[in-house]
Amino acid sequence: MTEEPEKNAGAGTGEPRVEEAPAPEGAETVKAEEAEEVYAEEKGYEFLMPRSELLSAGLHIGTKIKMKDMKPYIRTVRPDGLSLLNLRTIDERIRVAGAFLSRFTPQGIVAVSGKEYGRVPVQKFCEYVGAVPVVGRFPPGMFSNPLFSGHVNAEAVLISDPKVDYKAAVEASIVGAPVVAVCDTDNMCGYIDLVVPGNNKGRRALAVTFRLLAGEILRRRGVIPPDGDIAEPVTAFESPPTAEEE
Repeated sequence: MTEEPEKNAGAGTGEPRVEEAPAPEGAETVKAEEAEEVYAEEKGYEFLMPRSELLSAGLHIGTKIKMKDMKPYIRTVRPDGLSLLNLRTIDERIRVAGAFLSRFTPQGIVAVSGKEYGRVPVQKFCEYVGAVPVVGRFPPGMFSNPLFSGHVNAEAVLISDPKVDYKAAVEASIVGAPVVAVCDTDNMCGYIDLVVPGNNKGRRALAVTFRLLAGEILRRRGVIPPDGDIAEPVTAFESPPTAEEE
C-alpha cells in the first residue's frame, strides 16, 4: 500500500497527475558553501564524478514535499523546509542501478521520460547503451499489448519521474519488467523496484544522472575500462533551456 505524504501534497485520488512539476522552490538559493558544509563528512568518498560537479548540478536538491518512501534518502532539511538528499546514497544507487541494468540485453532496456528536460538525457543514454528510448507521451499498450503496432518487449524499464512516467511503470508491472526510477523527495515509489534518489526536475541534474548511469552500465559490460568514462561531456546529455529560461 502506498504511504501517505508526510505533509499534505494536495488532495485527490486515482491516477497521479502526470504534468511536470515546477523547479523546487528555493533551489536556486542552495549556495555552494552551504552544500560543502552539509556534505563535509563525505570528502573521503570517491564519487563517480567530482563531488563539486555533483553539487553544482544540484543532484542533491529535493523539494519541500517529503513522501514517506523517500525519507530514508534525505540528508537534512533546511530551515525553509527544502530537503537535501544524501549525495553519497545517490552515487551508490547509481552504481547499483548500473550493475542491475547491465544484466539485461541492450534492446531489452526501455528508458522513458515524459519530462521536457528528460528527453535528451534519455536519448543520449539509449544511444550509448543500446536501449530503446520513449520520450514524450507514453503509448498505452506499448508493453502490455502484443498486438499494438509499437509494442516493445521490455525486460527492464528506466523512468525519469514516477509521477510523469506513471503509465510506463504500471505497464511494466503488468508484464513483470522491473522498474528503475529517478525519484525526488515528492515521489511515491509504488511500482518502483529500484529507487535512484535525486533531483529529477533540474535540467543539469537529469543530464548528470543519465550520463552516470550510462557510464556505469558500459563499465559493467566491459565496453569501457573500470576507470574509464564516456567521452562526451555532461552538456551533450543536457536538454536545451526553455524559452522562459533564455
